[in-house]
Amino acid sequence: MTQFKFSTCASMAFIASSLLTSAALAQDGHDISQGNVQSTEQSSASKNNLDTMKDQAVANFIASPQSITPLGLRNLWQTKIPHKSASAIIGMSLDDKEIFAWDQFGIVTRVKSDTGVVLWQGSTQSKLDKIFSVNMLPAGITSAAVALTDAATVAFEDSNGTLLTQESLRRVPATAGATSGNYVVFGDSEGRVIWMKLVESNVTDIASKRTAAGDYDSNKQRGQRRSARCIEAFGAMSVGKVVTPPVFVSGFGILTVSTGGEICLYDANNSKPIWKYKSNAPFVSKPSICDGIAYVAGKDQSLHAIDLSSGLSKWDWFNQVALTNPPLAVGDMVVLQVPEQGLMAFSTAPGDKVNGLVMWKSKATGNAITRTKDGLITWDDASRTMSLVETKAGGITATAQFPSAKWVASTASMDGTIMLLCDDGRVQQLKPIEMMKPTAAPQSAQTIPAAVKEAGADGTTDASATEPAKDDAPGAGESTP
Repeated sequence: MTQFKFSTCASMAFIASSLLTSAALAQDGHDISQGNVQSTEQSSASKNNLDTMKDQAVANFIASPQSITPLGLRNLWQTKIPHKSASAIIGMSLDDKEIFAWDQFGIVTRVKSDTGVVLWQGSTQSKLDKIFSVNMLPAGITSAAVALTDAATVAFEDSNGTLLTQESLRRVPATAGATSGNYVVFGDSEGRVIWMKLVESNVTDIASKRTAAGDYDSNKQRGQRRSARCIEAFGAMSVGKVVTPPVFVSGFGILTVSTGGEICLYDANNSKPIWKYKSNAPFVSKPSICDGIAYVAGKDQSLHAIDLSSGLSKWDWFNQVALTNPPLAVGDMVVLQVPEQGLMAFSTAPGDKVNGLVMWKSKATGNAITRTKDGLITWDDASRTMSLVETKAGGITATAQFPSAKWVASTASMDGTIMLLCDDGRVQQLKPIEMMKPTAAPQSAQTIPAAVKEAGADGTTDASATEPAKDDAPGAGESTP
């Protein structure tokens, strides 16, 4: 009887503990399930936050990395020029490796080309003057940045942007300036080509202040203060108005084209004409130079190839409509956007074909601005579209739109740096993606012992395989193959 009671009590206790355990497990399962839901929600929220951050980063770029990679380009840097909210950035100059931008109130900003760091800002002292360009000119102690406006030349100290001088102009510019030695050369509104020269004045030494004996070292160069003037040196007349920036061609001179249908090469040092080439219609697009040949498109419906040494035509391609877009000549081709035809490529060496040799036609829009290992980079200002066009047949490899880009240009016809500018002050620099050059492995890495060659997947070796036969054993001084 006692045993029965004990068994009954034990059974009841077991049942009770089982029910409690089941309830606890059910509660734990509910907590675990709830924890999994919370963990999933947190993971989803983190992913959404990451996606939002990525979207914001992409939106901050003028040209996002995702959009430029198919074009064979990479982003070097992007910066934002500090400016007042009401002063939109309206222009930029690429003078060799120098980058200058300016706003509508005459504030000039110099940007370091390799990093995008803003070096300095200076004012032209006039909110009404239009800035055409900013050029870096050498003069004595250091160089100076010269802003060409429609009323004056304004010189800034190259190191800190200090205003050096402001010199009134007698001629109103019609083009941006081109750098030629210590000159800025531009076309004016009356058909002249003007050379402005930067000269130093009032150069004075600034004595160092001694604070203790031995602090002053007479062998060290003292600081110097100066003024500078950018004044008219000489000029030349052209037939018609020069409406595109002059082109400095090293070893030849200054090349200009005019609305009077004239192509002229001037001596860069004295403005004397070397030769002139006449057409019966205006030229309104900038020439492109390649291997001693100037390629000029004109409203005479022709693309001209002019020998810079003689001023004579090498060949002329005639079209049914006027040509107003700038050509790009690089390597074996010159590329031109032709109305009603599209982007066309011509051989730079057509042999005896005096009418030129068409290589291909493409549906790509815009003008070619540089050539990379992947193809031609074109920019269409109307649609804000950049394209990559392969050079064999003109096929469009990739396109991308950059709606916020207001100004796009390249520094060189081959593998040029591409600069993009927004009116909100953002400046971005793109470069072609370089080919990785293979490097030879070290000699020690090239010589692989036989034991390593014949090792199994688990790293062990077969002793019989590593020991050479007596007949094949290497002699003294020989290495195992």
